[in-house]
Amino acid sequence: MKSYPSHQNELKHLSQTGDRFYSIGQLETALKIFQRALEITRLINNQEQRLNIVYRIGLVHCKIGEYANALKYLELALELAKKIGNKAKIATIYNEKGEIYYLLKEYTSALKCYSQALITFSKLKDIVGIGKTINHISTIYNLTELSAQSLEYSRKSLNIFQKLAQSAKNDKLTIQINESIALHNMGEAYFLISRPRQAKAFLELALEIRQKLWEDSLDRLALTVNNIPKVEKNHHSSHIYPHKKATYEQKEKDGFRRSIFAEYGKDLVKTLDLIEKVYQNIGQEMQAKNYHQQAIEIREKINSNSWLVTT
Repeated sequence: MKSYPSHQNELKHLSQTGDRFYSIGQLETALKIFQRALEITRLINNQEQRLNIVYRIGLVHCKIGEYANALKYLELALELAKKIGNKAKIATIYNEKGEIYYLLKEYTSALKCYSQALITFSKLKDIVGIGKTINHISTIYNLTELSAQSLEYSRKSLNIFQKLAQSAKNDKLTIQINESIALHNMGEAYFLISRPRQAKAFLELALEIRQKLWEDSLDRLALTVNNIPKVEKNHHSSHIYPHKKATYEQKEKDGFRRSIFAEYGKDLVKTLDLIEKVYQNIGQEMQAKNYHQQAIEIREKINSNSWLVTT
């Protein structure tokens, strides 16, 4: 029988390997690895480690689109987090459950989960967690045509992230992403209550941020492709160095950056589609067509990587 340290080492290895396969989009492989890790957590009886693996399995199922299984594992993770008293994890799991209900278009259930997350983040005084969750709630309010409530919540979120932006210690990328969400939600809410001029102003601010995030991700993806391991040739040798490791790390970085690239692209398209409607509403057809064309081009890039040199 394996010793306790051996189990711990294997669990660590499986967890890291599963994370890597998840990051490059090999979800079925990641799931199998996390399932093996789950068996080890039963042997060593460590509830915190079991929580982390169960939570990861829930995320993989969600990414695959198996929402019923995702909810089952996240509910188990929630029970473990409550038993341990890990409040930060409790809040995070509620947000993940809310995301699944949002994808299922079960907006009442999504709102309940986000509200629980907000309560927990507020108790923890986690400002970033509060701001992110308020954005989720604002999105649901727009989808359920509660635009006044959406405006109220998105203003709160925007205020939070604009204040955080003034401090150098905070994660600038997280701030930019959530600031753009708040601005987009405000624009959408104004559009839904037939105030297109205000909608246009906020959507253009959101568009500026999302355009920058998209272009930066495009640059990073191109950089990854250009850093494919090269063949070294000289008078004494002809080899690829170190081939297997470099190729694996390349795939990992490439897969992760492609997923980020697609995510930013989808957010940008969402704002472009909405601002197109706003310009149509105010009678500026040429500008609306311009945004429509931009959205088409970005969708094409998201759906096809043929324009990039790939491995």
